[in-house]
Amino acid sequence: MDKPDPDQQQFALTFDAMKRVNISVGDLWLHYFSMGGGVDEYEVNAYLHGLIDLPDYERDCVAQAVNELYDDLCRQRGAPYSSGRARRGES
Repeated sequence: MDKPDPDQQQFALTFDAMKRVNISVGDLWLHYFSMGGGVDEYEVNAYLHGLIDLPDYERDCVAQAVNELYDDLCRQRGAPYSSGRARRGES
């Protein structure tokens, strides 16, 4: 049985983390862009719905933006990074 591709799971898990605490795509994109993200809101939205892929750096920047917004709202597990490494403070 093949393991699911982590890159394919990242967008879904990131979007799930957003939905758990009601982070809008607009709020996410604004935070992502302020951190140096390089794609527009339309592309971030398409990525979160699995319609397009983004380079590792952009995916991780989206994940970082979600995690920062998520941490402001709660202290549960957030979005994964493409390397599969845990976020700071997680095992």
